[in-house]
Amino acid sequence: MRSGLFLLAVPGTCAVLASVLYLSAVAERRLLSPRRLILGAARARRSTPEFAEAFVARQFERLLREESDH
Repeated sequence: MRSGLFLLAVPGTCAVLASVLYLSAVAERRLLSPRRLILGAARARRSTPEFAEAFVARQFERLLREESDH
């Protein structure tokens, strides 16, 4: 009985790790994407136009650097 539990624990652990990796990739793609960050800065009510402009420029420069590295 005990060895059966250990045999099930290995695939179960792999499934949990795969799920965590998948969910973190989805969260990064949907919540932390440059597009989402830029839209959030542009829509913020307390931010000034100067802040939004500087933030968008920084994100755009970062995107250009990342694309040129690939």
